[in-house]
Amino acid sequence: MFNHRKFILKITAAAMTVTLFMTGCGAGKNQKIDTADGVTNILDYVTVDFSGKNGEGTAFVNVDYDGMETEMVGGEKKIKEMDEVEDLTELTKYINAVSSISFSIDKNKELSNGDQVIVSVSYDNSAAQAAGVNFGDQSSKTFEVKGLK
Repeated sequence: MFNHRKFILKITAAAMTVTLFMTGCGAGKNQKIDTADGVTNILDYVTVDFSGKNGEGTAFVNVDYDGMETEMVGGEKKIKEMDEVEDLTELTKYINAVSSISFSIDKNKELSNGDQVIVSVSYDNSAAQAAGVNFGDQSSKTFEVKGLK
């Protein structure tokens, strides 16, 4: 039997998800978005902040999800053209691809200026393929520790 209340809750949840995706939920825009090459290099949207004393520093990985999602979809113009209800299936595929992304850092404490830290990325390849997204071949990026006091 059709449960009207569950149906309304599912539609509301889907609309909220679309709204979050369309408005963005990541860090500030760090880079010019390139939709021409068809590749969304995840690590282009990653920065690392370092804080603390030299020898006791910590690292924090930041991700510009707004920029990454905009590139994945094909640019701001394409996002604005999407209808929240009609494009829900397509948007859900993008959301699943982004949700599958995880980051790790090889060292995030007891850092000194000049140290190198490596941020690695992994994701669900089938989710990326379902969304028609090419995340490229780069799986890690090295950052130099700077700015510790």
